[in-house]
Amino acid sequence: MSTPRRIFRALTFVVAGLTMWMAYANVLSDDAPVRAQAGAAARAAAGCGDACKVLGLRGDRGMFSETIHFDIDRKGTIVVTCRRAYVAFGDYACTAKRP
Repeated sequence: MSTPRRIFRALTFVVAGLTMWMAYANVLSDDAPVRAQAGAAARAAAGCGDACKVLGLRGDRGMFSETIHFDIDRKGTIVVTCRRAYVAFGDYACTAKRP
């Protein structure tokens, strides 16, 4: 087997492994800590802190980010997007905004 073919095969294996890890780490694993961090960001953006009453939430998880919509009593909807520092590794950082 030629050297370029071996290199291509090795790179394909590495990319497939990284993709499987990203799917597990960002989509399939427990996201309770991320939801807690997103909830804190939503309450801070709403300006009511721990006194906020969350009426409902809905979200989307993807390989690159997690977006959660918080419906907060008398404050409206706050959209929080959380991303990892690196695609498959690192801590999440969340940003909150009103739609």
